Amino acid sequence: MISSIFRISSIVALLALAAYYFLNLESFISLDKELVSALNDEKNSTLQFELDKNKSEKLISALYLQRSKLRQQSETLTNSIKQTKEDTELLEPLLKKIKQEEEIIKKELNDVNDQLTKAMIPLEDLEKKNQPLFDRHNELLETLKITKEKFSNLKKETESLEGDLSAQIKERSVAESNFKDKAEELLEELNHPGHLYFGDEIEVEVSSKAPSGKGIFIAEGREAGFRPGMLFLAKKNSAPKEIPVSFQSSLVEDDFTFLELIKLGNSSEVLNIQEGQKLFLIRTGDSNTTD
Repeated sequence: MISSIFRISSIVALLALAAYYFLNLESFISLDKELVSALNDEKNSTLQFELDKNKSEKLISALYLQRSKLRQQSETLTNSIKQTKEDTELLEPLLKKIKQEEEIIKKELNDVNDQLTKAMIPLEDLEKKNQPLFDRHNELLETLKITKEKFSNLKKETESLEGDLSAQIKERSVAESNFKDKAEELLEELNHPGHLYFGDEIEVEVSSKAPSGKGIFIAEGREAGFRPGMLFLAKKNSAPKEIPVSFQSSLVEDDFTFLELIKLGNSSEVLNIQEGQKLFLIRTGDSNTTD
């Protein structure tokens, strides 16, 4: 009796195992295709990352080269403008002197004309007597003519220099505008990391100050690009001559960060910062950007 029950139980168990196998047959399908596809996606992503990285490096190099050329052009224009201004300044005293001489000659010529008017009497002896006055009158007229020609030439030269100055100022303005447009165009194509990079500057507001005085809390966290271990120089816009304060991001969450006061070089050791105060943080030093 017991042997029959044992046989029946074995058969039922075998049938249940077979039914379980056939019912769950789909779950035993091989995942080789999905694995190969995932590996290919990873390779493609790595290759695309390298391509983007090389493109960014080339764009940065082109930007630096363009900036160098435009800076050299700007310096050349600046020197030329400076020289033109100096030439104009040198001509101004000379023009002023010639104008004064012209006024003196005009006054003397008027005096001579007055004397000639008085001397114009129909007597031969008086005419001979006043002959030196006529000669002097002619000399003054010739001198006045030469002086006017000098003044006219110098005036034209001054106007030409002023025109060159205006053209050079306009050319420098166009060069600066082209540089800004080219820089913005190249920067738009760069792939920036998802965290604050070296030299990046960000304005933050102090949420609270640690009771121990060892640091501050700010309402900016991982979403704003902060990562643990980043070093920052903090400065207050209202005190540009004050030595900057150095901080390290020791605790970073999604929406807040604790900046710990550290001693770095000549940075201040005194935390002279109040709650609600605006700070400008400039990232320096290393960071575990993969965190």
